Amino acid sequence: MQAAKPSQNRKSKIINLKSKMLLSIETSCDDSAVALLDMEGNVITSQISSQTALHERYGGIVPEIASRKHLTTLPLLLRHVLRESSVKLTDLKGIAVTYAPGLIGSLLVGVSYAKTLSWITKAPLIPVDHLEGHLLAPFLDHKELDFPFLGLIASGGHTHLVVAKGLGEYSLLGKTMDDAAGEAYDKVAKMLGFQYPGGPIIEQLAAGCPKPSIEFTVPLKGKKNLDFSFSGLKTAVRNEALARKLYVEKKKLISFKEFSNQPDSPEKDMIRDIAASFQLTVEKTITGRVEKALNKTNLKQFVLTGGVAANRGIRKSLTKLAQKKRKQFFYPQLEHCTDNAAMIGYTALQYLKSGRIDNDGLLRLNASSKSPIGLMNVQKPD
Repeated sequence: MQAAKPSQNRKSKIINLKSKMLLSIETSCDDSAVALLDMEGNVITSQISSQTALHERYGGIVPEIASRKHLTTLPLLLRHVLRESSVKLTDLKGIAVTYAPGLIGSLLVGVSYAKTLSWITKAPLIPVDHLEGHLLAPFLDHKELDFPFLGLIASGGHTHLVVAKGLGEYSLLGKTMDDAAGEAYDKVAKMLGFQYPGGPIIEQLAAGCPKPSIEFTVPLKGKKNLDFSFSGLKTAVRNEALARKLYVEKKKLISFKEFSNQPDSPEKDMIRDIAASFQLTVEKTITGRVEKALNKTNLKQFVLTGGVAANRGIRKSLTKLAQKKRKQFFYPQLEHCTDNAAMIGYTALQYLKSGRIDNDGLLRLNASSKSPIGLMNVQKPD
């Protein structure tokens, strides 16, 4: 299944303005996002304001900068979304917001803003776990997906293997013991001298080396559990870079374009080789864990979601696994892989339509850096 081309704004073909709308807000990390959905779950508009340019010079996200930028960006996004769709605040049937997990300062900005809008409009406030939003994001693009299914949430902050039995009914099979998958990509890219975010850069570097030569050890290979670990792999990459005198983390960080414009050299080839070898090892790690989980659960459908779901190498590897195991494999379109408000709105709408919303006391809602899904006990292997 192919992901659509990225888009920061997507409209449904038919907008029924007579129906009520649901507004959703996402500020768990560095991207500010606002979306508007109709009551059928169609995305009327989805807007994302990226802060990448603000953070790339630091090689990672600076929490204080992120939260301050949300303060100025959210009002502008809301105004744009309402004007573009000719929707008024009085048309809102509900207001959804990410309340956990994430950077606490960023979350507080979004939660405070949503609570204010809920108080003004009298529309119910619907708090959403960011991980659950990612888990249900494939539903935005694949109506044939249904419960139960196996889900791998892989992003810069999370690597969680989850069985989704139904709305709000989840069990945790495994999670990262140290670095998340996306975090490992960012750190490896930084070691090699590249700017944040590192995931797309590593993928581009790997594409220039179709036959990687370095055999990094697959983390936790042979272990019965379904947890993940990327810290050891990251250290192995660091040692390889040091051995080849390519470890440049503390020097000026460059973009992939700047790298490409440099003259061809053995050093450039070695950097591509390290990146491609790392990419291949991550593919083997993720595919191996998913295969074990499918064997354990015997589920017919599985999904890859989160920012790492944009990685074509991992998608290709899991597609081959699905063909081998005769399973159905889904992943969101590119715009729904990274943090976005559309997935938060869709998740909130499912709770609203099911009648499982208790608005009493929700105006006292607070942000949390921890996810209810992430805090679940991991099921012990058989």
